[in-house]
Amino acid sequence: MKNQQEAMSSNIEDSLKSLSLDYLNLLINGQAFSDVTFSVEGRLVHAHRCILAARSLFFRKFFYGFDPSQADSADQTGPEARAAVVGGVIPVNSVGYEVFLLLLQFLYSGQVSIVPHKHDPRSNCGDRGCWHTHCTAAVDLSLDILAAARYFGVEQLALLTQCNILSSDRQWTDMFYTDKNYLKILYVFVFFFFNVFLSSISKLFTNKYIFEISNFD
Repeated sequence: MKNQQEAMSSNIEDSLKSLSLDYLNLLINGQAFSDVTFSVEGRLVHAHRCILAARSLFFRKFFYGFDPSQADSADQTGPEARAAVVGGVIPVNSVGYEVFLLLLQFLYSGQVSIVPHKHDPRSNCGDRGCWHTHCTAAVDLSLDILAAARYFGVEQLALLTQCNILSSDRQWTDMFYTDKNYLKILYVFVFFFFNVFLSSISKLFTNKYIFEISNFD
């Protein structure tokens, strides 16, 4: 019986992963069924409004009543304004192309690799054979993803990125005291635990309020 339950659970998990990959394939295939186009660092990114709106409150508000055929807005992308649309293309100036793609990958599939590709040449890492797991390039990319996740209101990605930065012992020991990186990691450390503290306080007061209401009744 236990083996059957484990097999069923495994099948369900595989099915969910397959569904996530199906969504991700829509993003990878570019224009297939896409109904919105972004311009990031001069490169076009085709996406699907229904998926973005379902996964992100930012995009849900952004696309509400949005007509991609109109190009009369003059505002830039921001939390309180729609983008300036040129020929139905939405310019994105808040994040870079690589980070924006990683953000979309997470929104489409719930999965993302937040470390640079190993041996990939990076302007902020001089080691050609670097695996980019604990170097400055890795930290910078993680911080850029964290900033993008906060900007677009994707809290799950923000939490995942913070945990990734703080999870490696080697990252702390090798990089915390270097001039370039210790302030960055310290910022994430403080920001992460501040969020945890606020969440705990919020739950405490919520539970206290519910308890008092129930006693009053």
